[in-house]
Amino acid sequence: MNKKELIDIVSLKKDLTKKDAEALVDTVFDTMIESILNGDKVLISGFGTFKVNNRKERKGVSPKTKEAMIIPASKTVSFKPSNRLKDAMN
Repeated sequence: MNKKELIDIVSLKKDLTKKDAEALVDTVFDTMIESILNGDKVLISGFGTFKVNNRKERKGVSPKTKEAMIIPASKTVSFKPSNRLKDAMN
């Protein structure tokens, strides 16, 4: 499912215009992104949790030159599905 398909489904299920449904979906995603950028967890009951993970600086090897290099520290987002979602999949 992509964003357009999600907007179409929200529009049908909630009897909204596609423009209103798009505004709703954009607001939800923008709010989630804002919270994640602030370092907060986003917990959606029955769906799962998005959270920021900090990766430490580490040593690596350039596949092109085979030289040792330092991979800088970075942040990434992880998603952990809820038990309800896991159970529904099985």
